[in-house]
Amino acid sequence: MLLSAAAVATADARTQSLVRNTVILAGATCALSLPIGTLLAWLLVRTDVPGRRAGLLALGVLLLVPLYIQAAAWQAGFGVQGWCTRLLAIPALLDGWPGAIWIHAMAAVPWVVLIVGAGLWLIEPELEEQAALDGTPLQVFFGVTLRGALPAVGVAALWVAIVAAGEITVTDLFVIRTFAEEIYIGPQLGESPLGAWPGAAITAWLLLAGLLTCAKLAPRDRPITVRRRWVYRLGPWRWPAAVAGAVALGALAGVPLGNLCYKAGAEVWISGSSAVRTWSPLRCLEVVAASPVRYGRELGWSLGIGALAATAAVGVAVLLAWPARRGGWRALPALATAAVCLAIPKPLLGLAIIKALNHPGGGPLTWLYDHSILAPWLALSATGLAPAILILWHALRTVPPEMLDSAAADGAGPVGQLWRIALPCRIPAVILAWVVALAVALAELSASILVVPPGVVTVSIEIFNLLHGGVAEFEVAGICLALVVFFAAAATAVAWLARRWDRQGRAL
Repeated sequence: MLLSAAAVATADARTQSLVRNTVILAGATCALSLPIGTLLAWLLVRTDVPGRRAGLLALGVLLLVPLYIQAAAWQAGFGVQGWCTRLLAIPALLDGWPGAIWIHAMAAVPWVVLIVGAGLWLIEPELEEQAALDGTPLQVFFGVTLRGALPAVGVAALWVAIVAAGEITVTDLFVIRTFAEEIYIGPQLGESPLGAWPGAAITAWLLLAGLLTCAKLAPRDRPITVRRRWVYRLGPWRWPAAVAGAVALGALAGVPLGNLCYKAGAEVWISGSSAVRTWSPLRCLEVVAASPVRYGRELGWSLGIGALAATAAVGVAVLLAWPARRGGWRALPALATAAVCLAIPKPLLGLAIIKALNHPGGGPLTWLYDHSILAPWLALSATGLAPAILILWHALRTVPPEMLDSAAADGAGPVGQLWRIALPCRIPAVILAWVVALAVALAELSASILVVPPGVVTVSIEIFNLLHGGVAEFEVAGICLALVVFFAAAATAVAWLARRWDRQGRAL
């Protein structure tokens, strides 16, 4: 790591500028999303605030909503062509650095809530109950709960920083040059890419962050308590806290959703020499209903490649998670694979696939690269592999060892134990991993945009192109709203599968 820091420190001014922009984006995103997400996690997971389940479900939907939809939604209201910008005749609120930081931060808050909420949930209730005997709830919060959640806050910070540093969706929209953006746009402009040493140094730092993140998210050897968690009773602050939480969730979900609804239903009438803007709910519904048909080809490519990628990701994840459940050195392949797939900048992943398949001399791989979906399939499979590994690692580790020992006594080997015992016991977890991998694949843009063959356009690439074109705004809003409905259904399925998995695990 010292060599990596030295390589960046001795690089040219352009490379140092790219590193500086990447650090600013990641740091500002963490600074904005961590406090909001941590407070929401505590309110929704550890207090008696009303509406906790509805809030968690709304955040679950936001978890699966792709970054390009988030960007389109916020741009529809406060971008250069946003309705608020036009109505008030003011400069765009979301442009350049403010726009990139805000959209990344709002997209990161649900992930912070998920990771910090899990950390808060896993705090031993015995410690809090013992502290409550000797102190006030405020002392319990600062002395036990917050201290126990700090590692989870650190993991959330790493996760947010990795995602912000490796994405190009927002930075390309707001013309901000970061490390990932340079990898994506540099060759297209005929500019030389980053030098080998600075590029390797930055990638090494990201991989280290990914390794630490996956190591913290991996299953622990300690047993998980089944006792009820200690709940913070807010008393007279219960309803004010509910109002504050509702305002925060409204800003996260309601405002961007309202922006898209307004854009989809906006109508312009010419009255004399002036244009009159109105909004029609019927037009909004018509635009949303027509979007899946208008973009049926793009949706078909996305669902087809995404389904194949999710299947491949789950298959590889099962093979890696099965030996990893035993811990020790057997967990290293799963840990390393998850870290690489999570942390590597997605444009760099796309360039690696191009390098592996597209050879100047031709050959079978080059033909497949030009005439099949092999390249985007590999990119989307790698993107969905990290969450699939972590989900199945946790699931397979909870299979009762007595059942596996009984199968081994009857002559079943490791493959037989996996196929006949472990997987049938964890079918909900397998389906959960597949749905999450599919959602991640549908959301991916930064790698697939580099490797799709001629004639193949996914819905993420189509929306990305429309956002850059700045035309047909109502069509962009319509397809984004249709995708929000799809991801809301996927989030509901994920919640139901997770509940089934939890109940099944307790029954065994």
